[in-house]
Amino acid sequence: MINLSYRFDQNSTSLELAGMPDVSNGDTKDTIGIISSWTLKIIGSPQLEGEKEHLDNLMQAILQYSRSYISGIQKTFISNNKIVKISPFGISHKLLLNSTKKDVKPLEIILDDSELSDLTRCLDLLIFDPRFNIKWDINKERPFSKKYIRSSSINSSKKSNFFYALIIFLFTNTLLVFIPTNNKLDLRESVNSTEVLSNKTK
Repeated sequence: MINLSYRFDQNSTSLELAGMPDVSNGDTKDTIGIISSWTLKIIGSPQLEGEKEHLDNLMQAILQYSRSYISGIQKTFISNNKIVKISPFGISHKLLLNSTKKDVKPLEIILDDSELSDLTRCLDLLIFDPRFNIKWDINKERPFSKKYIRSSSINSSKKSNFFYALIIFLFTNTLLVFIPTNNKLDLRESVNSTEVLSNKTK
């Protein structure tokens, strides 16, 4: 039995897969046709591992999200089996991973733009690597229409504008609460001015 292992490295991310040729499918000795395990390492985050189903779900969410993000569309994407969810998180991206095992809490990972790019690059390299003869359960990429990009970008912009306007409103109100008022001084000054005017009149 031939055991093979291939790894894809980017600056912050390393994806390694182990497996063997699928002889019944005519795979060569250097081709992985059956995946036995995979591990994903992202700097500063716990190591991820699982079966092919988990990797399929990771690809489904990450690739769609990255493609939309590059087109200026910021929205949440969830994998088919709802194992993986990725959504905008301020200037970063929140990756939520649900375990298929019972009583295991979801794992949350915050990615910046460079980490998201490295992860996407690793997945792209895997998909187009001729050393793998795997049928991935991912959606076929179709170009977004201009109408879809325009409408999605406008909706994202509206949400962002509302969010920032709300922050400014709350911040301004907070400042006003802490600014001391000088009503007594103003009242005293107005009274003194009235007395001076009355004395001049006399």
